[in-house]
Amino acid sequence: ARQAGNTAAVAESTELGDGVISPPLLASDLLLYPYQLYKLRMAGADAVNLVVGALENKDLVYLTKIAATINLQVLAVCSSEPQIDMVSNLPTGSISALVVSNRDLETFNFDSTGQQALSLLKGEALVRFREQHGKDIPVLAEGRVGIIEDGEGSSEGYIKSLKEAGAFGAIVGGGVAAIDDEEVAESLTSWMTV
Repeated sequence: ARQAGNTAAVAESTELGDGVISPPLLASDLLLYPYQLYKLRMAGADAVNLVVGALENKDLVYLTKIAATINLQVLAVCSSEPQIDMVSNLPTGSISALVVSNRDLETFNFDSTGQQALSLLKGEALVRFREQHGKDIPVLAEGRVGIIEDGEGSSEGYIKSLKEAGAFGAIVGGGVAAIDDEEVAESLTSWMTV
Protein backbone atom coordinates (compact mmCIF):
# COMPACT_ATOMS: atom_id res chain seq x y z
CA ALA A 1 0.00 0.00 0.00
CA ARG A 2 2.88 2.36 0.77
CA GLN A 3 4.25 1.65 -2.72
CA ALA A 4 0.86 2.54 -4.22
CA GLY A 5 0.84 5.83 -2.33
CA ASN A 6 4.36 6.66 -3.41
CA THR A 7 3.54 5.79 -7.01
CA ALA A 8 0.49 8.06 -6.90
CA ALA A 9 2.47 10.96 -5.44
CA VAL A 10 5.19 10.62 -8.05
CA ALA A 11 2.65 10.31 -10.86
CA GLU A 12 1.10 13.64 -9.83
CA SER A 13 4.35 15.41 -9.00
CA THR A 14 6.43 17.92 -10.85
CA GLU A 15 9.83 17.08 -12.18
CA LEU A 16 12.26 19.88 -11.50
CA GLY A 17 14.95 20.84 -13.98
CA ASP A 18 17.60 18.90 -12.07
CA GLY A 19 15.69 15.60 -12.35
CA VAL A 20 14.54 15.72 -8.72
CA ILE A 21 10.90 14.80 -8.26
CA SER A 22 8.99 16.92 -5.79
CA PRO A 23 5.59 15.51 -4.80
CA PRO A 24 2.88 18.05 -3.98
CA LEU A 25 2.40 18.70 -0.27
CA LEU A 26 -1.10 18.62 1.22
CA ALA A 27 -1.38 20.19 4.67
CA SER A 28 -4.06 18.40 6.62
CA ASP A 29 -4.09 20.39 9.88
CA LEU A 30 -7.28 21.79 11.38
CA LEU A 31 -7.22 25.26 9.87
CA LEU A 32 -9.25 28.01 11.48
CA TYR A 33 -7.17 31.18 11.10
CA PRO A 34 -5.60 33.01 8.14
CA TYR A 35 -2.11 33.03 9.67
CA GLN A 36 -2.14 29.21 9.50
CA LEU A 37 -2.46 29.39 5.71
CA TYR A 38 0.47 31.79 5.42
CA LYS A 39 2.58 29.66 7.73
CA LEU A 40 1.84 26.46 5.77
CA ARG A 41 2.53 28.14 2.43
CA MET A 42 5.89 29.41 3.70
CA ALA A 43 6.65 25.85 4.89
CA GLY A 44 6.12 24.58 1.33
CA ALA A 45 2.51 23.38 1.28
CA ASP A 46 0.86 23.32 -2.14
CA ALA A 47 -2.67 22.59 -0.92
CA VAL A 48 -4.71 22.56 2.27
CA ASN A 49 -7.70 20.68 3.62
CA LEU A 50 -10.39 22.98 4.98
CA VAL A 51 -12.75 21.04 7.26
CA VAL A 52 -16.05 22.69 6.35
CA GLY A 53 -17.83 21.46 9.48
CA ALA A 54 -15.36 23.36 11.67
CA LEU A 55 -15.95 26.70 9.93
CA GLU A 56 -18.74 29.21 9.74
CA ASN A 57 -19.74 30.20 6.22
CA LYS A 58 -18.04 33.61 6.40
CA ASP A 59 -14.80 31.99 7.60
CA LEU A 60 -14.90 29.43 4.77
CA VAL A 61 -15.29 32.23 2.22
CA TYR A 62 -12.49 34.27 3.81
CA LEU A 63 -10.03 31.37 4.04
CA THR A 64 -10.63 30.30 0.43
CA LYS A 65 -9.98 33.89 -0.73
CA ILE A 66 -6.74 34.08 1.21
CA ALA A 67 -5.64 30.67 -0.07
CA ALA A 68 -6.20 31.85 -3.64
CA THR A 69 -4.07 34.97 -3.11
CA ILE A 70 -1.10 32.90 -1.89
CA ASN A 71 -1.53 30.17 -4.52
CA LEU A 72 -2.68 27.42 -2.16
CA GLN A 73 -5.13 24.94 -3.58
CA VAL A 74 -8.12 24.21 -1.33
CA LEU A 75 -9.68 20.82 -0.75
CA ALA A 76 -13.02 21.26 1.04
CA VAL A 77 -13.63 18.33 3.41
CA CYS A 78 -17.31 17.58 4.06
CA SER A 79 -18.97 15.00 6.27
CA SER A 80 -22.62 16.00 5.72
CA GLU A 81 -24.95 17.30 3.03
CA PRO A 82 -25.37 20.75 4.69
CA GLN A 83 -21.58 21.12 4.52
CA ILE A 84 -21.59 20.28 0.80
CA ASP A 85 -24.31 22.92 0.38
CA MET A 86 -22.02 25.45 2.11
CA VAL A 87 -19.30 24.66 -0.42
CA SER A 88 -21.82 24.91 -3.26
CA ASN A 89 -22.42 28.53 -2.27
CA LEU A 90 -18.75 29.45 -2.70
CA PRO A 91 -17.80 31.29 -5.89
CA THR A 92 -16.84 28.99 -8.75
CA GLY A 93 -13.11 28.29 -8.72
CA SER A 94 -12.76 28.68 -4.94
CA ILE A 95 -11.81 25.05 -4.40
CA SER A 96 -9.70 22.53 -6.28
CA ALA A 97 -11.48 19.42 -4.96
CA LEU A 98 -14.34 18.31 -2.76
CA VAL A 99 -13.57 15.60 -0.23
CA VAL A 100 -16.37 13.44 1.19
CA SER A 101 -15.31 12.11 4.56
CA ASN A 102 -16.13 9.13 6.72
CA ARG A 103 -15.14 11.13 9.81
CA ASP A 104 -17.68 12.09 12.48
CA LEU A 105 -16.77 15.64 13.50
CA GLU A 106 -18.48 15.29 16.88
CA THR A 107 -16.30 12.40 18.07
CA PHE A 108 -13.48 12.47 15.47
CA ASN A 109 -14.05 8.73 14.98
CA PHE A 110 -14.52 7.18 11.57
CA ASP A 111 -17.63 5.54 10.21
CA SER A 112 -16.27 1.99 10.10
CA THR A 113 -18.88 0.95 7.51
CA GLY A 114 -17.90 3.63 5.00
CA GLN A 115 -21.55 4.38 4.33
CA GLN A 116 -21.20 8.05 5.23
CA ALA A 117 -18.93 8.82 2.24
CA LEU A 118 -21.01 6.62 -0.05
CA SER A 119 -24.26 8.35 0.91
CA LEU A 120 -22.67 11.76 0.33
CA LEU A 121 -21.50 10.65 -3.12
CA LYS A 122 -25.05 9.54 -3.95
CA GLY A 123 -26.84 12.48 -2.29
CA GLU A 124 -28.74 15.45 -3.64
CA ALA A 125 -26.24 17.93 -2.17
CA LEU A 126 -23.56 16.62 -4.53
CA VAL A 127 -25.95 17.06 -7.46
CA ARG A 128 -26.43 20.70 -6.42
CA PHE A 129 -22.67 21.11 -6.01
CA ARG A 130 -22.11 19.82 -9.57
CA GLU A 131 -24.77 22.19 -10.92
CA GLN A 132 -23.01 25.15 -9.28
CA HIS A 133 -19.34 24.20 -9.80
CA GLY A 134 -19.44 21.88 -12.81
CA LYS A 135 -18.34 18.30 -13.24
CA ASP A 136 -14.62 19.04 -13.58
CA ILE A 137 -13.98 19.48 -9.84
CA PRO A 138 -12.68 16.14 -8.54
CA VAL A 139 -14.58 14.53 -5.69
CA LEU A 140 -12.33 12.46 -3.41
CA ALA A 141 -13.13 10.11 -0.53
CA GLU A 142 -11.29 9.99 2.78
CA GLY A 143 -11.45 8.20 6.06
CA ARG A 144 -10.17 4.63 6.20
CA VAL A 145 -10.29 4.10 2.42
CA GLY A 146 -8.28 0.94 1.82
CA ILE A 147 -9.11 -0.35 5.30
CA ILE A 148 -12.94 -0.36 5.26
CA GLU A 149 -14.40 -3.53 3.80
CA ASP A 150 -17.63 -3.97 1.92
CA GLY A 151 -20.37 -6.38 3.04
CA GLU A 152 -18.37 -9.30 1.68
CA GLY A 153 -15.20 -8.48 3.63
CA SER A 154 -13.36 -6.89 0.73
CA SER A 155 -11.48 -3.57 0.84
CA GLU A 156 -11.27 -3.70 -2.94
CA GLY A 157 -15.07 -3.99 -3.08
CA TYR A 158 -15.48 -0.83 -1.00
CA ILE A 159 -13.03 1.05 -3.21
CA LYS A 160 -14.94 -0.13 -6.28
CA SER A 161 -18.23 1.07 -4.77
CA LEU A 162 -16.69 4.51 -4.14
CA LYS A 163 -15.57 4.68 -7.77
CA GLU A 164 -18.99 3.59 -9.02
CA ALA A 165 -20.63 6.27 -6.86
CA GLY A 166 -18.47 8.94 -8.52
CA ALA A 167 -15.32 9.30 -6.41
CA PHE A 168 -12.38 10.40 -8.53
CA GLY A 169 -9.79 9.24 -6.01
CA ALA A 170 -8.99 8.97 -2.33
CA ILE A 171 -6.91 10.61 0.34
CA VAL A 172 -5.27 7.86 2.34
CA GLY A 173 -3.41 8.13 5.60
CA GLY A 174 -0.83 6.22 7.57
CA GLY A 175 -3.21 3.39 8.44
CA VAL A 176 -3.16 2.13 4.88
CA ALA A 177 0.65 2.00 4.84
CA ALA A 178 0.56 -0.92 7.26
CA ILE A 179 -1.63 -3.05 4.98
CA ASP A 180 0.28 -5.77 3.20
CA ASP A 181 -2.32 -6.60 0.58
CA GLU A 182 -1.40 -6.37 -3.08
CA GLU A 183 -5.06 -6.24 -4.20
CA VAL A 184 -5.78 -3.20 -2.02
CA ALA A 185 -2.64 -1.50 -3.34
CA GLU A 186 -3.74 -2.22 -6.92
CA SER A 187 -7.25 -0.89 -6.20
CA LEU A 188 -5.85 2.35 -4.83
CA THR A 189 -3.37 2.68 -7.69
CA SER A 190 -6.12 2.05 -10.27
CA TRP A 191 -7.53 5.51 -9.58
CA MET A 192 -4.45 6.93 -11.27
CA THR A 193 -5.52 5.44 -14.59
CA VAL A 194 -8.92 7.17 -14.57
